Amino acid sequence: MNTGRTAPGPGQEAYDPISDRTGVVQAIHATTELFFDHKMTGSRVAFLRPARGGVEWTADAATLRFPTEAKPCP
Repeated sequence: MNTGRTAPGPGQEAYDPISDRTGVVQAIHATTELFFDHKMTGSRVAFLRPARGGVEWTADAATLRFPTEAKPCP
């Protein structure tokens, strides 16, 4: 669902091109808010989980895309 935002936000499905996975954004935080070594190049970290369950992961929030924008149409 694209709501006019340039990148997915919390509660929206997102494609992470770095890991080549799609998941639901749980939260986005500034790197200055985190107490762990995030190893991100950007200033914001996104926390994602697979839509059908599984292991959560973190991603650079600036690289996230809406899944329909990431996959070429046939």
